[in-house]
Amino acid sequence: MVPGTYFFHAQFLNPIWGSFESVNCKENVNLTIHVVRELVDKKMLKYNARALCVGEGSAAAVLTLQDLGFSNAGGVYRHRFFSLKWKQFVHELDYLDDSFDFVLSRDVDKVSVPALLVLEIERVLSPGGIGAMLVGGVSGSIPNSLIRSATPVSSLLKSSDVVHVGYVHNYTLVVFKKRFQNAGYLEQYCLPADCQSITNNKPFMDQIEPLVELKPVGFEKRFSYLPKLIDVDTRKRLVYIDIGAGLHLNSNAMNWFLPSYPLDRKAFSVYFVDHNTSVLLSLVKKPGITFVYHPGLAGNKASPIPSPDEDIDPPLEIEGFNFLSWFKETVQYADFVVLKMNAGKVEMKFLSELFESGAICFVDEMFLHCSDSLDAEGAFKGEDCMDLFKGLRSRGVFVHQWWGD
Repeated sequence: MVPGTYFFHAQFLNPIWGSFESVNCKENVNLTIHVVRELVDKKMLKYNARALCVGEGSAAAVLTLQDLGFSNAGGVYRHRFFSLKWKQFVHELDYLDDSFDFVLSRDVDKVSVPALLVLEIERVLSPGGIGAMLVGGVSGSIPNSLIRSATPVSSLLKSSDVVHVGYVHNYTLVVFKKRFQNAGYLEQYCLPADCQSITNNKPFMDQIEPLVELKPVGFEKRFSYLPKLIDVDTRKRLVYIDIGAGLHLNSNAMNWFLPSYPLDRKAFSVYFVDHNTSVLLSLVKKPGITFVYHPGLAGNKASPIPSPDEDIDPPLEIEGFNFLSWFKETVQYADFVVLKMNAGKVEMKFLSELFESGAICFVDEMFLHCSDSLDAEGAFKGEDCMDLFKGLRSRGVFVHQWWGD
């Protein structure tokens, strides 16, 4: 951590409780409680969020978050921006991009360069994360004061949208949500000129079923399955990979394969990829089916640790398992690859890696599950998801909307 910046967790701050009798500390506590309860009530914030408090009152705010049930909360008291007092640059927040789900600050009208504070908060927020800024000095009795007081924040946002504005005591609360990566980000990747799947599928892209906003009745019968359009009889090694399969097997364990798919599932070498071995191991004791243990799919949630004698791939004693490397090794010699996955944060990072590495060229057909019910931070939802489908198809990926159960 760079000198002049302090990061702290609540357990290290017990000595400051004695100072909470001060008016300022009481105000910080009350403001934090009010903001959190308002955002929780509006379903914008969950108690398992990775939280960061920036600037004045952060010590009290962190302790208050802990008391409210946030187990992963930290604070930065001094933010390193240009200071007129010290006449020097004191740099930026010392955190990686997308590090937090919730950031709270009341310093936007106190720092010398507000844009740096707002942009840094945006940077460390994860896609879909919530930023909450308290702006002082505006009275609710002044016409249009609510809109006017939000302007110092809204005018500086680059990758977020204001989702709520309200009054908290003598402050205006401006809440913004960081946008998910637009599907246009896929355009930055330059695929090989001999990208096999993209080249082979190009003549058939106009025959794929249209995208729809709502789940249709009998959606699986609408699919223009690729094997109905091309000849796969001569292809010897067929591979089916289902990433995050446990999410859907919980609801319908008997119907794990694609309904109405024109090829027999027994023709495929099948790989279930998940972090929850207890869900899947009972279902893969069949020839041609392999369970791939990928703990990274659990995200911030704890996943069951499988027993060393359980039949999984890769073996647990192999440390540093690289899922992308495994994927490339598994599909590069296949003749036909079908990939099914969810649109969660971890999976979307993997999708970017497929494009960046060129491994997407081995995927012939894709089924992507994108739903507002996915309970995961950073998951693609709603309009962002529709844009993702459009972006994939524009790049030549033969992708279908998979609605699940």
